[in-house]
Amino acid sequence: MINVIGGKYRSRVLLTPPSSTTLPTKNMVRGAIFSALGDLNGAIVLDLFAGSGALGIEALSRGAKEAVFVELDKVAAKVVKDNLDKLKEENGRVLQMEALEALKLLAKEKRQFDLLLLDPPYANKEIYQRAIDFALENDMLTKQAKVIVEYEGELPLDASSFPSRRDYKYGYTKVIYLRKE
Repeated sequence: MINVIGGKYRSRVLLTPPSSTTLPTKNMVRGAIFSALGDLNGAIVLDLFAGSGALGIEALSRGAKEAVFVELDKVAAKVVKDNLDKLKEENGRVLQMEALEALKLLAKEKRQFDLLLLDPPYANKEIYQRAIDFALENDMLTKQAKVIVEYEGELPLDASSFPSRRDYKYGYTKVIYLRKE
């Protein structure tokens, strides 16, 4: 189990999937990410590889207006729903489907996001670029959008569409902050 770091749900305990394929972002890393993001009031968030939903829930806790959680694993998707129910959070939508299929669905709905959270299984390196490219090509990111990329090891990433990029390292975990403006 993990805790929400800040905001209205601060210190609330979140359930985590009983799976070796889902590793929640460590509290220290989550805290650093959201400290760097700053004000999220009114933001629309896409947590593309949700796992327990901890990143998207942290955003909701800190003032995000809405979060869409995408998780392929059926058990993990239920954990996200259970976490939202436990918090009585009504501004979360869970899509239990593959990430690129979810992006296609959200693009058809003409959805735009202020914050895109990418924390897929670390072994799946190509999905980072594919997800970012799809979101850009389908106008899914607002003008002031931020993209958070969490990974380990090396990650070849073309971020030339983003004028602002910052790279951080927290132990083995690396985080890239991209901003459109």
